[in-house]
Amino acid sequence: MFETVRQSKTTEIIIGQIRTAILEGRLAPGDRLPPEKQLGEQFQVSKQTLRESMRALEHMGLIDVRKGVGGGAFIVEVDEQVAAQNLANYLYFKNLTIADLSEFRRIMEPYAAARAAEGISPSDLETLQQLNESTRENLKEKKWNHVSRNEIAFHRLIARQTNNPILVLMLDFVETLLEDFKQILKPDAGFMESVLLAHEQILGAIAGGDPKLAAEQMLAHVIDVETYLSRLKKSGAGRKLWENCLQMTEG
Repeated sequence: MFETVRQSKTTEIIIGQIRTAILEGRLAPGDRLPPEKQLGEQFQVSKQTLRESMRALEHMGLIDVRKGVGGGAFIVEVDEQVAAQNLANYLYFKNLTIADLSEFRRIMEPYAAARAAEGISPSDLETLQQLNESTRENLKEKKWNHVSRNEIAFHRLIARQTNNPILVLMLDFVETLLEDFKQILKPDAGFMESVLLAHEQILGAIAGGDPKLAAEQMLAHVIDVETYLSRLKKSGAGRKLWENCLQMTEG
């Protein structure tokens, strides 16, 4: 299945061959890789090099190494949340701004909302409604973390209506980054109330099967969030929180 490795950066080449095998359908989730000795012979690499490659693949979430009887290295489907977190970790070092996130959201989230209005399932529509109802209750009880989780879940579920795994992943990790920014800036209850109101308007357009209105409502919401968070970041308290976070990251 695999070719002999005789170049520099051996580990990267082994990882690349296994990834290619997955992409081409020669390996699928649940498949077990050949035993260590056989893999080493196919790649013609040392046991140490092979084990380094397996550890890297496991860290990437592409394989699960199991011990004991029936153990071995098994291909697994990378968890969506893990993938989003890895992308987010990469972007943490790119001096991201709220405007960067908002630019992407302005392009993609109205499209996702329109798609949702065109064909959301009754069960997903009900879930969106439940998320908003839960947010309302959590706001009354001042359970801010629950409010935040519901807000993100609302956007993620709408993103899934595109049925495009690339868009779903990208929107998911952008929401993850946005949530991190909110944790730094600590928006107040008034902002959370305004977000809920926007979500209710978006839901109304989706439930009404109006793609144009759903897209317009989503765009207005994204712009409002950007405006508020940017203003908060520039304020004295928000700026200090942001600078403290950056210092911790650099340290």
